[in-house]
Amino acid sequence: MRNFGFTVGRARLHFSPIWLDERRHQEKVKEALRRNLAEMVAHEEILVSQGTKVVQIPLAVWREHRIRYDRRQGEAVGMGTGDKGQGEADGVAAGGAEAGKQGGNLPGRDVEEALFTIDEAAAVVFADFALPDLDPMKSAPGQGQSWEVVDVARAGLKHQWMRKPTLLAHLRRGQVALRPEDVRYRYFGPEPGPQGGAVVLAMMDTSGSMGHFEKFLAKSFFFWTVEFLRRNYPAVEIVFLAHDVRAREVDEEGFFRRGTSGGTVSSSVYRLGLDILEQRYPADQYNAYAFHFTDGGNLTSDNPLALELGQALKARTRFFGYGEIHDTERTPSPLYQGFEGAGVHTVLLRGSDDVFRALQQFFGKGAESDANRG
Repeated sequence: MRNFGFTVGRARLHFSPIWLDERRHQEKVKEALRRNLAEMVAHEEILVSQGTKVVQIPLAVWREHRIRYDRRQGEAVGMGTGDKGQGEADGVAAGGAEAGKQGGNLPGRDVEEALFTIDEAAAVVFADFALPDLDPMKSAPGQGQSWEVVDVARAGLKHQWMRKPTLLAHLRRGQVALRPEDVRYRYFGPEPGPQGGAVVLAMMDTSGSMGHFEKFLAKSFFFWTVEFLRRNYPAVEIVFLAHDVRAREVDEEGFFRRGTSGGTVSSSVYRLGLDILEQRYPADQYNAYAFHFTDGGNLTSDNPLALELGQALKARTRFFGYGEIHDTERTPSPLYQGFEGAGVHTVLLRGSDDVFRALQQFFGKGAESDANRG
């Protein structure tokens, strides 16, 4: 196997290209997890698995590309003339699946079933999520941690080698040839770093119009939101608010196990959220965020007040996300349309795959830039 290397002084350090294959494999795993997370969040068992559920992710086997001599001397797709369409092979469509569901005589792609826990999958995907427009100067209630170079070590990964300490160690030994014991590596450790103090208002409609489908999608969104926040922002406080015609603060277990009954008055939860922020979370110390999920069936006479208080909540927070869940193609509610026109970040959910889309829309990098423009 060919080795690659680089020169340090008069010596040459060599390393195996195996790490290139490992990096390609990790990128392939990450992409497969991204493609399948939308399907994973659709499983109701995940809500009670506490991150321990194991899922199988189909992962195509990666192979080195090689030029091979065709000993049959026959025509192949992509050579000469033929009636094959662009991107097609014999009996195989462009997407790689055999055309139709009839039996075929061609081998399929090499696919492995990789096993991941939900916790492992979330760690990969949530690495690209962030709280939008987080102000790090608001550091209450505590300090976060970041990984920085804190020392120089004699062992480590080859891509972490340090040029200057290596040369100094080599010069101290006073020998011409550079030896493996001369090489020095970066050592990373936790260092205190500023983390913006933040509070997230998780607001969910628990009125009687929230059926099993609507309730499941709302709880799925908040389940993954809590997972994301606990993993990436351990100092963030989460306030759970449930409402029907009146709003109340509940604990986390009660929030996810709460049943549905009563009518819908959305202004009640916006008013309670504003009161909580005013009394417990000063604007100069906390980044505030609010997310509300409902089926949109608000009391008609409450819509003007709900819009007014919702816009006040938007002004008080760094980001206000409003999600509306419909199991049919009906038109979004007047509340949704009013918020959309007022610059509130809105999302419409019609199926279980839309949960991940809502997470991307609210916590993806695009959400951060949109919040900065707003």
